[in-house]
Amino acid sequence: MNDGTARAPRGNSKRVSDVLHSLADSWPGERLSLGDIVRELGDRGHGILLFVFALPAAIPGISSFAAVPLTLVAVQMAIGLPRPWLPRIMADRSMARGDFASMVQRARPYLQRVERLLKPRLGIVTGVVGERIIGVVCVVLALLLTVPILFNIPLAVPLAIMALAVIERDGLFASIGLAAGIAVIGLVAALGWASVEGALQLAVKYLGM
Repeated sequence: MNDGTARAPRGNSKRVSDVLHSLADSWPGERLSLGDIVRELGDRGHGILLFVFALPAAIPGISSFAAVPLTLVAVQMAIGLPRPWLPRIMADRSMARGDFASMVQRARPYLQRVERLLKPRLGIVTGVVGERIIGVVCVVLALLLTVPILFNIPLAVPLAIMALAVIERDGLFASIGLAAGIAVIGLVAALGWASVEGALQLAVKYLGM
């Protein structure tokens, strides 16, 4: 996949649910790969991949595995890569077109409900610079998912919100996701610093430092 680098027009108003439905109905092959889906979504591929990988990130036990592809996609957003690049081992993962169509049919009503809340607005937040800032925050959140002692849901929810906002170019939802993500990062940093201070105080007390 990954052979194209041109950014798809931002003026494309076709909803992701419609693109997926169209793929399910008209894809000529027997199987559909993750690379095919990302290529059809164009510059919105970053958002859809973030959203797809953010869902399992909320599940204890597998969040650390989801953190790897999440970090990969988020880094690409942060550096401004026009379209997401995936290693071939990930891009070639595929499913039967019939299975994909069934999945889309089940998920489409829920996705459409979310899409009704989203619309292009506050474009500066999801513009070139804004998307890079979102990417940086997503990188930090994804890396924090690898820490086993942290709760997953407070990290995954801001990721999912920002992913949907990037998909639909909704600067308002992107701002909400950014605020939530930065708050979570700040809280983790504060707790981490408090733990370090506590450890140092214990060392001083018991080791006579």
